[in-house]
Amino acid sequence: MTKIAQATAATLALFAAAGIAHAGSLNDDINNCRAAIVEAGLLGDAEFNLDFVDDKGNRNRVLTLEANVVGGEDVIIECRMSRSKIKEVVIASAE
Repeated sequence: MTKIAQATAATLALFAAAGIAHAGSLNDDINNCRAAIVEAGLLGDAEFNLDFVDDKGNRNRVLTLEANVVGGEDVIIECRMSRSKIKEVVIASAE
């Protein structure tokens, strides 16, 4: 293998590892948001699934999630975070 090919392979491996780490972190954040939604009682006792919509910011982040409520309307929820700690969950809109 040439030095350029080795450097390219090493760089791709580094980016792949970083992507996997971020994906796990995002899943953890979504699960934490789910727990905060239940704790805050935003959707009452309804069963729901969450779909990822958007992620804005770095240190102060806003995760936008769509709650697919079983037997009800879908709801857009914003999960406002600071350094992966949830500060607030709010209903942004009901569809």
